[in-house]
Amino acid sequence: MTAAAGGIATFVGMVAGTRYVVIKTINTSDSLLVTHGRLQSVSVKSGALIAVGQTIGVAGESLYIGVRVNGQYVDPRQCAGLGSAGKPRAVLVAG
Repeated sequence: MTAAAGGIATFVGMVAGTRYVVIKTINTSDSLLVTHGRLQSVSVKSGALIAVGQTIGVAGESLYIGVRVNGQYVDPRQCAGLGSAGKPRAVLVAG
């Protein structure tokens, strides 16, 4: 699993038996939090500086991506340049 955004890992751990990595972007005007969830394992620590595309762990059978802008959840497709009319897609990478 690679990071969907670059920034600071503000949370790395378990919530109700599910493993998460939350990244807060830096150098942006909005407060953007990207949550990567349902991970089998993680390879980063809380407080670490994360680059977009950096390996942060191993995804489980399903993957959760949540995006919050200024504390409000938004459709992650908008952040991927797909817009609200776009179709969800997955980009598979080795590893």
